[in-house]
Amino acid sequence: MAKSIRGRVGAAGLLVLTLLCQGCAGDGEYYRETPHAAAAAGETRFRGDVSVNNYYALQSAVIGMIGNSRETNTIPISSDYEGSLEEDLARVTQEITTENPLGCFAVASIVFDQTRVLTYQELTITIRYKRLSKEIAAIQECPSLRIFESRLSELLSGFGDQGFYSISGLEEGEEDLYDRAMRCWYSAADAAYGLRDIAILTYPETGAKRIVEVQVQWTASRQELLAQGEEARRQAKQICHQFQGETLEEKLEFVRQYLAESVEYDDEAMRVVAETGGRQAKTSLYTAYGALAEGRAAQSGMAHAAKLLLDELDVNCSLVWGRRQGVSCLWLRVQSEGQNCHYDPTGSYGLMDSQQAEQNGYEYNAAAYSFD
Repeated sequence: MAKSIRGRVGAAGLLVLTLLCQGCAGDGEYYRETPHAAAAAGETRFRGDVSVNNYYALQSAVIGMIGNSRETNTIPISSDYEGSLEEDLARVTQEITTENPLGCFAVASIVFDQTRVLTYQELTITIRYKRLSKEIAAIQECPSLRIFESRLSELLSGFGDQGFYSISGLEEGEEDLYDRAMRCWYSAADAAYGLRDIAILTYPETGAKRIVEVQVQWTASRQELLAQGEEARRQAKQICHQFQGETLEEKLEFVRQYLAESVEYDDEAMRVVAETGGRQAKTSLYTAYGALAEGRAAQSGMAHAAKLLLDELDVNCSLVWGRRQGVSCLWLRVQSEGQNCHYDPTGSYGLMDSQQAEQNGYEYNAAAYSFD
């Protein structure tokens, strides 16, 4: 005869046991005995499976199911199981749904059905997911923040709408990760078009190992934004055909003068930047397309346009996103005589060393950038 013990463990880690017994009524419990045919000598229901004999083996079995998006699995429980199985069922559910990154990200609930059959026990695990299997499979391992930034840049430059990343050694909160994502977007002049919003979620909210979900919204379709990028590069190439100088100073002055004379600086757009903390939708005004194709741009659009123009003029430079006098600002680092200098094409300071840039109100996270 077989006695079945049914255990349910919800997200709060509570284990509820109902004894199934035939012929009993009252208090919501009943007993049921069902005939059980003994297995043939040497035969078990778990061919090739290793029985679970402690908490860590149990935890590994559940995490393995989640990684494979498996909804149900039945595993044998060793007769010499170490500790209390019922307590471990509650513990494993608590830890997976509140501490384990994959569990926090993917699992809605876990149900355990425990059955004793003659000389052995079996445990049926049923997992209900809050994520699609394709989302679980899409999680990318990122052993470092540098690798995370690289993959995030790929997502943004390809105008993707969602990414999932498993990051190790993570100390940053969601706000810091948002800033990191914005640096990736701002730093890619070739693809910095049409960003409406970036949302960052982490699972769990804190911890050195987390899954980071990045959700991206765009102001237009991928095809439209790619077309804007192509047009901005075409315009940059055409504009630079007019340049006849040679020196770095002449190139920088050519770019500054072109932007000052040919592009209308949008003061209203900069007011929006100040009011929203730089979180406004990045319409064409904030991109190289607005500056080079439409002839009107905010400060960041001017800086992106300057990057495309200087690329055409073979100037070694990189974009830097930070703040000037507390307002979101974009400028460039330019190599001059072996030194990295700051250069704001909308300012009147020319090339600045780090001390001069700081004195003029430019602030940025220097540790987040590495310049060749």
